[in-house]
Amino acid sequence: MKENFHLKNLKFNLGQNNNTDKIEKYDKNGNSRGFYSTNNRLNDLTGKEWVFWSKSVINKQYPPNLQFKLRSKHGAQKPPELCSDIIKIFTKEGQIVLDPFTGVGGTLIGATLSKRKAVGIEINNKWVNIYKEICKLEGIDEQKIICGDSNEVLIRLKEKKIIFDFILTDVPYWQMDKIKKSTGKFKRVNEFQRENRKSKLDAFNDIIYEDKKEWLSSLKNIFLKSILLLKKDGYLAVFIGDMYNSGKYHFISSDLANMLVEINLTMKANIVWYDVSKSLHIYGYQYQYIPSMIHQNILIFRKEFE
Repeated sequence: MKENFHLKNLKFNLGQNNNTDKIEKYDKNGNSRGFYSTNNRLNDLTGKEWVFWSKSVINKQYPPNLQFKLRSKHGAQKPPELCSDIIKIFTKEGQIVLDPFTGVGGTLIGATLSKRKAVGIEINNKWVNIYKEICKLEGIDEQKIICGDSNEVLIRLKEKKIIFDFILTDVPYWQMDKIKKSTGKFKRVNEFQRENRKSKLDAFNDIIYEDKKEWLSSLKNIFLKSILLLKKDGYLAVFIGDMYNSGKYHFISSDLANMLVEINLTMKANIVWYDVSKSLHIYGYQYQYIPSMIHQNILIFRKEFE
């Protein structure tokens, strides 16, 4: 009995040490990234990288590079290197990414950095031009960007039978680019009171939603068209920040998540991006608790139907 037991263990150990499907990968500096399995159907990550990027919180600091000042004209721009990291989790090199709300092109630049293809749709020509200027200044190739209404452009892409491997987007945040930052008067010590401070964000577009319900309905129409272009078992990732306005916390990431579940997407995760570069202000000091919003949610969904 003991001999058989040892033989079984020996065969098991030989099997473990003879993993021909594992390939050691190295970065551009020659440092080991860990071992990559050729059975990996989702991405090009090694096991070590997979462990790191499956964390539910991203607290990696992203530098203000890639024409940061120019990109910041769009108040909701996202670091292209963050977009690149997310794209690497859900795609393989050479695959194609869709962004139906492109803005100044964080997703598109991220796709370029990670050697993926991408198509972006942006309704505001101002942001399209800024994306093209960034590419020119950085000396990087432009991805395909289409200036137009996603409701119309997505239909044309469907007619061309284009299928995408992944969708990564940052939706327009309800009223965030148009509301005032506070409802009360603003005052610093030893200063006179001043009127409400407006948001520093430039208006993302000319669209004004009557209420949150109309905002969600508008997004729903675009996502319904978008997922028709997503391959089966492909993933969708959406940046969405919550809001504090008029004395209330608006959990709009939850509202958006519920809507995406309603259109038959399977929710897989909520990744919290903790933006360590966010500057802090004192809100409600000595009067009431008001949070400083230093995180955003990255909602992850999977399309599990044809």
